[in-house]
Amino acid sequence: MKKLTLTVLHKLPNRVRFKVSHEIIDTKKFFETIKVGAKSTALRYNRTINTLLITFEPEEITIDEVIYRTATALSVEHGMTSVKLVEDFEEKSIDSLSVYSGAAILLSFLYGLGKSKIEKLQLDINNFTAGLTTAAIMEHAYMETRRKGFFDIEILPALYLLKSYMANRSVVAIALMWLTTFGRHLVLNNFSNKEVRIYRLKSDNGKFHYVVDVKDDNSIENLSDLIDHIFFSNRAGNESDDKYIALK
Repeated sequence: MKKLTLTVLHKLPNRVRFKVSHEIIDTKKFFETIKVGAKSTALRYNRTINTLLITFEPEEITIDEVIYRTATALSVEHGMTSVKLVEDFEEKSIDSLSVYSGAAILLSFLYGLGKSKIEKLQLDINNFTAGLTTAAIMEHAYMETRRKGFFDIEILPALYLLKSYMANRSVVAIALMWLTTFGRHLVLNNFSNKEVRIYRLKSDNGKFHYVVDVKDDNSIENLSDLIDHIFFSNRAGNESDDKYIALK
């Protein structure tokens, strides 16, 4: 099952836009969990693309409280499940097609190192690799456009390198295409990702209060997470990163 995730797409002093990983079923109850005493708070939910726009008055409620209350509401709706909170959002675009194209590039390089290689087979492997890499780049551009409304400029040099490959049929040009587009995503990691656990307490008057336990999220969901876990996991030392926040 996909992990329950709340992503902050953008935030201003009086509004925050979120992307939620799971559909919100009971929007009324969800909004009540967020609002709690903040009369000027308003919520707009787009069920088609699963985004939330919350506007509020900073004098009534802080932006951090809005974020943690939204995480709480999401957790409550899904049986008090922990929530992955992504605040500094940057898409990690090492998907299956880009991994396959990277493997094809490696295979082409290794075959080229052999002493008994067949030139025609080498050319066929290179052409297949170029096609697969181009498809991965186009998929990347499509996903970027769908998510942000535009694609990153890094794709344009990659397409120029495709023209270079067509001229010399060198696997080096393909490798440069791949690195130009996907290289930064190998080491990209959102250090601000948090795992949010919600604890619900019932007071004597029957009302519920929530305590939010916030700590760094160290889950491994893709290749860039794995690389970060292997090489950079000790950057924070062994100190506890837990933070508890009480919500009324």
